[in-house]
Amino acid sequence: MLDNILIGRYALSKAGHDSGKWYVIIETEREYVYLVDGKIRTIDRPKKKKMKHVNITKQFDPELVEKIMNKTVRNEEIKRALKLFQDRDSSKEVV
Repeated sequence: MLDNILIGRYALSKAGHDSGKWYVIIETEREYVYLVDGKIRTIDRPKKKKMKHVNITKQFDPELVEKIMNKTVRNEEIKRALKLFQDRDSSKEVV
């Protein structure tokens, strides 16, 4: 049940050469998550990373989650969702 809760959430890499990079979780497997960004890490080539190496947020896009679960999501939708999330997140910091 926990696996389905994490799908579609935004995750920030905190370890490795990609630290500081935002991803969307598309799949989980025990202590691993599969991450995509729509550019380098596409749906057909997700990045496998241990959960302890990412910060998982509580935010997600319900439409994106539904598309991921139905396997109808496209890379462009992932890119757009991440861009909107980062724009919204950065606007909170600048006050």
